[in-house]
Amino acid sequence: MLQLCLSQKISETPYTFKATGIRVYSIEEALYHAYHYWRESIDELQSESLTTWVASLGLTQITAKMKALPAITPVSKRLLAFLGITEYFSPPELTALKADLERWEHRVEWEKLKDRADHLVYRGEPAKAMPLYRRALSYEENPSLLNNMAIANMQLSNHQEAVKLLAKAITAQPGIAALMLNYAEALILSGNYEDAKKALEKASASSPNGETADIQYLQGLMAYQQEDYQLALSHFQKAVANNPEIHIYTHKLADTYRQMHQYDKAIAALEQSPAAPHHLKMAEIYATYGHSHMPEAISHIRKAISEGGRNSAALWTKLAEHYRKDYDNERANEAISNAMPSKSVATLLENARIKKGLGRMREYRAGLSEAVKGLAESYRE
Repeated sequence: MLQLCLSQKISETPYTFKATGIRVYSIEEALYHAYHYWRESIDELQSESLTTWVASLGLTQITAKMKALPAITPVSKRLLAFLGITEYFSPPELTALKADLERWEHRVEWEKLKDRADHLVYRGEPAKAMPLYRRALSYEENPSLLNNMAIANMQLSNHQEAVKLLAKAITAQPGIAALMLNYAEALILSGNYEDAKKALEKASASSPNGETADIQYLQGLMAYQQEDYQLALSHFQKAVANNPEIHIYTHKLADTYRQMHQYDKAIAALEQSPAAPHHLKMAEIYATYGHSHMPEAISHIRKAISEGGRNSAALWTKLAEHYRKDYDNERANEAISNAMPSKSVATLLENARIKKGLGRMREYRAGLSEAVKGLAESYRE
């Protein structure tokens, strides 16, 4: 049976969910998002900005119900109350989700916080995960939590902090090869090569197969960080040969070829990989190959967008940046408009650069001001 949207007019202003960056234009799309991304959305249901946006749709009764949501506890009941705010979902659908929520609620608090933080790291948003990890650590300090928080710190280039967290994890649970390998990686990235060598020797000694693909990769990373690209190349080639499905091995192999100015070999390594498409890395390689190869870089970013990245503000921003560097400010302006609802600092800065390139100096100054404001808000968050 067809269901008519409650609002019969198209909303000109979408609502962007902070945790996912997904834009919605109707209350039904917001409900669908909350149902399928409930871990990421569960805190946002009590936000004033979401309620204000629903009010802008002209849905008076729904807005009144939205205002009552923050008082509902626990958060699982709040989510179900939101999803039941209209008849969009059937009773069996809500019952199935309720069972998942009950299982989630029964887990101890630190596990739930870790689960939500892990989802954010998986989505490539480690900065948003950090407050959740910190809250989780206030309940319990365990190796799994320390390890995952360390990985998030490495993604944020906080390598010294990652070393400290992993050292704690190893002390609490010694003899775990995965912890030792992550510890070695954090040491390498922090520039502590002597301790990294010792950690790799321990990991290799505890491995029944000796030097695994992970160990070969980390040895290559250590050589790469010290700019010994020939040695790094040898290790990365062995890592790829041992496990060609791990895309980070192939990416680092391509990076090494790029550092050696062997761009054709870098591209060939990515093209021959059986792992998932490497469009972003391809774009990166082509962009540094030379300006004449900028169209190929743009083509790969467009492929990344068409293959599941249509809602990614980061990809649209990257496309806009490449168009701008190819001196095509009109197309850059079109691309950045798709990213602007996210209001991310990177997007706002790129928008300002494009406006400057178009000679629209008033918009450039306004955009720059908005980017500074966004940076301040991110710092406060």
